[in-house]
Amino acid sequence: MEALFEFLLVLLVSTMTAGHSCTDKDEISCGDKDTCIPLRYICDNDDDCDDEADEDHNLCQAWSNEECESGSTQCSRLGHTFCTDISSYCNLTDPPCEGDLDPRICQMLQDNVVQPINNIVVPENIDPTRDNLNESLHLAEELIVLLNKTIQHPQCPTMFTLVGDQCISLFFMGSVSWGEARAFCSVIGGDLLTFRNISHYAAVVRHLKDAQMTNDFWVGGRFLNQSTGWTWTDEAPMDLGSPFWAVRHSTNCRTRNVTFQELHKIRLANDGACYNYFQAPEPTPSGWCAALTYQHYFYVSDEDCLVRKSPLCVYTDDNMPVGQYLL
Repeated sequence: MEALFEFLLVLLVSTMTAGHSCTDKDEISCGDKDTCIPLRYICDNDDDCDDEADEDHNLCQAWSNEECESGSTQCSRLGHTFCTDISSYCNLTDPPCEGDLDPRICQMLQDNVVQPINNIVVPENIDPTRDNLNESLHLAEELIVLLNKTIQHPQCPTMFTLVGDQCISLFFMGSVSWGEARAFCSVIGGDLLTFRNISHYAAVVRHLKDAQMTNDFWVGGRFLNQSTGWTWTDEAPMDLGSPFWAVRHSTNCRTRNVTFQELHKIRLANDGACYNYFQAPEPTPSGWCAALTYQHYFYVSDEDCLVRKSPLCVYTDDNMPVGQYLL
């Protein structure tokens, strides 16, 4: 009887050991399945599993990156790129994170066992339900939500949404030259957007960010010639510099003038100090058409008129037919 009891006890202990797994979502088992360590202990230059599995050289190369702190990685999702912990990166779905993290890292977390990365095999079709059809339908759902902020609103005509007190069309699906963008705006009953003041400009930029836009958009400004300079499509001169224009870097030294109204004279700022940043179009424009670009945080920049960008239109009641406006 005593021998049977000892046998059952050994069997119970071995069963518990073999089935041991970490219940804390922020922990992972070592290779012996009998020790749990926090995920933050992986690749911390300390042998926490006593077999150096958590400090495996190849594992640590995949675990770390230059953009985020240890234990985190870059995730691109819903139009944003940000740093998140690796566990969240692997578990986010609908949509998942897109990034450069080695998929074997996520497989290791799913298996819940620290192991050399070269021993990990990622099965094909981890989630067979996310096929091309389902992914396409999911993108369609996201598009419907986005259309309400870009080309649809009950108080505006078709193809326009309400931004402040104006109906504006953010046709992010299209990508055309500046001239084609203006022609498109005319077809749907508008013209390329022009900015009346800083409040108007700020409302538009805020809406672009709220809609999570990452496109570049053409607006209604262009450089006609050296004598006329930069003007809006209604021939009004464009305000150059702060607060509308993007900050640029130049290798050439630039001085700044300061005007004293009471003395009616101009002097150089800081005794003619050299500045390498300026907030204005290039002296010799790199492009003759104005755009709001994601790269420049939607500040105005001078762009090549033939580069393809999305039209940013404003609805106008007195819109002229296509072909009857001056470029």
